[in-house]
Amino acid sequence: MRGKTIWNMLWEVLSPILLYILLSVILTGILEMVFPVLLEPENSMWLLTLVNAFQIPVFLLLYRRQRVRTAVSLAAANRRQPAWKKSFGVKELFLAALGGILLARGFNGLIGLTPLPRLFPAYETVSETLYQGSLLSQVMASVVTASVLEETLMRGLIYEWLRGFFSDLRPAVVAGALIFALFHGNVVQGAYAFFIGLYFVWLYEAYGSLLPAILAHAAANASSVLLEQTGWLDALYEDLPLYLALTALCLAAGAFCWSRVKLSRQGKRDRTGENAWKF
Repeated sequence: MRGKTIWNMLWEVLSPILLYILLSVILTGILEMVFPVLLEPENSMWLLTLVNAFQIPVFLLLYRRQRVRTAVSLAAANRRQPAWKKSFGVKELFLAALGGILLARGFNGLIGLTPLPRLFPAYETVSETLYQGSLLSQVMASVVTASVLEETLMRGLIYEWLRGFFSDLRPAVVAGALIFALFHGNVVQGAYAFFIGLYFVWLYEAYGSLLPAILAHAAANASSVLLEQTGWLDALYEDLPLYLALTALCLAAGAFCWSRVKLSRQGKRDRTGENAWKF
């Protein structure tokens, strides 16, 4: 750890989450007063969409400030922050999104084989809330706005700070994924969020950009919304051998996509030495 106490870490980690909770409560109250129609259960996802959308600029601004603080901190310690040219293109973004889909289905299938869903059924209430309303409202809430907001909060703010707090990258990665798991508020979704969170952290660490992680997060959420709406794999749960085979296939294919993402922040530098990280 780099000259900071555990209290520094707790405050830096908790303050963005507390701000998120505070803004969510305030915005929800205001929107419900201004637009009473949002109180209807079928409009709950539109309400979530609006709450997320209003928060995104706030956390993007905080993210930009966090990057400046990181650069200043490294400069004060006589350490240069890696400067990057754009190190990903369409191929890398496609693999990131595909990996998000495959790992989401694989991790969900794997958790379904454990006793967790039976021991902790509280996740079903959350799922019912997330998957009610129109398909468009679910896409806007879970796929479009939630992926941007959560990645900015979890990877852009919390993980970015953790990687500056720990001298070793590994505890920062694990701690970032664990906080993402706790953020989901129940054991089943938390277990899933921990594993998929490791992948999102890896993408952010590899490319120094939120964009690949956002696309992977959006793709993972989109696959869940699509399957919930279509019931396409419902019959799978009644055929254990097929369930096991598809879960293993998704995990293997997702692991392949993951393996193509190289941790390479020690790679190319531009000639100016200026921070060239992209959103």
